[in-house]
Amino acid sequence: MKTLWMLLAAVIVWGCATNPATGQRQIILMSEQEEIQLGRQSDAEVRQQMGLYQDPALQQYIRGIGARLARQAHRPNLPWTFAVVDEPAVNAFALPGGFIYITRGILPFLRNEAELAAVMGHEVGHVDARHSAQQYSTQTLAGGGLAVLGIFVPQTRPAQGLASAGLNAMFLKFSREDELQADQLGVGYASKAGWDPQGMPGLLGTLARLDSATGSSRGVPNWALTHPPAADRVAKVQAAVAAVPAGGTTNPTTLEQHIDGLVFGDSREKGIVRGTEFLHPILRFAVRFPDGWDVQNGEEQVIAQPAGQTNRVMLLQVTDASGSLSQLASQQMAQAGWRPAAGDVARINGLDAYVGTYDGVVNQTAVRLRAAHVRSGSHVFVIAGLAPTAEFDAAEPVFAAAIRTFRSLSAEEANRIQPDRVDFHVVRNGETWDSLAREAGGAVKASTLAIMNGRDPGSAPRAGERVRLVVAE
Repeated sequence: MKTLWMLLAAVIVWGCATNPATGQRQIILMSEQEEIQLGRQSDAEVRQQMGLYQDPALQQYIRGIGARLARQAHRPNLPWTFAVVDEPAVNAFALPGGFIYITRGILPFLRNEAELAAVMGHEVGHVDARHSAQQYSTQTLAGGGLAVLGIFVPQTRPAQGLASAGLNAMFLKFSREDELQADQLGVGYASKAGWDPQGMPGLLGTLARLDSATGSSRGVPNWALTHPPAADRVAKVQAAVAAVPAGGTTNPTTLEQHIDGLVFGDSREKGIVRGTEFLHPILRFAVRFPDGWDVQNGEEQVIAQPAGQTNRVMLLQVTDASGSLSQLASQQMAQAGWRPAAGDVARINGLDAYVGTYDGVVNQTAVRLRAAHVRSGSHVFVIAGLAPTAEFDAAEPVFAAAIRTFRSLSAEEANRIQPDRVDFHVVRNGETWDSLAREAGGAVKASTLAIMNGRDPGSAPRAGERVRLVVAE
């Protein structure tokens, strides 16, 4: 009850303020200075966890575009900060107080500077409209927390703490309105700063192609997404485009100069997937997962699964630890809720290891896990395969074979591992997206190349045009 009265008091103190960007009344439970402080704290975490992309010229270029947009904002006195984070995902996001980030992963899909300004203007719109601050206030009242707002990746609100399904649906709808509002504001900022307002529908058209090609919504109905589908946003943003002067700059050449040689996909610092093999040139190890499996390099772990199957999975994690591998394995697995069934010390390609079998329950299903703790240098690597207990005997030889592929990399091998990069090519007669993808080393699919160049998958490049490629090193 005390908490409730404190929240009510906060509402009384801060009240319903009129947002200068939208003209709408908002319940905000934090001052602008508190908003800035929250953003600064989160900014430090973003920089630590994601890291900034190491290209000073590109970072300066992004800061310059951001400064032009911030001058058009309704809150120009915020400590606006713009940066490229070293993430392969196609995304951009904003934190309260004026902290804006774009991933290096979205840059190859932007055809010109006007589309880049649209991305960044959208995020400025989130901050200007205080969407994060309002979300924080709303979810504080409902017992939730703060979520980062982005332009592309669908993110569901945590249902925990919400009073009802109806209340949850209201928050989802509100978020979709936030996204559309940020689109409209972004069009206005970019236009006032001198860029072609068609950059926003062009950007959203590319995102719609990516949605369709990759199935990013994963079958979730439109009404259950926090972000409206990009195709829907294209239609809705046209009114905002029509309301501002036509024309403005696009500067495709300037953008291309800054993304020529840009790392595409995985980086050396976070490890690189090559087919079914994961290689980490910095930590100097490699492991090959089973043939035909999909391998995803995540923030905390590498995940591999058979294509189209979900009942078997392999995981790879790294930790810093000393002491006995058997004791470490026992402690870590017990903490994770796994019961030991068998285990013994081993050698894997000349490295000390402890290989154990463990039992547990996942989603009310009995599951068995084979895990190897392998010491290489100052790190301990955990590579594990799990399957329903009833299927484990059939899956175990596959898991064991993958575990046995774990090996250290020599300094020479590690130095040879380089990431894929963006390059440019003038199309010759007879070349197709398929042939261009093969000639570039097969780093990306032909459909991805088409989308990067503003085309629909299944289209054909035109002889003589300059197109973007992803070249495998």
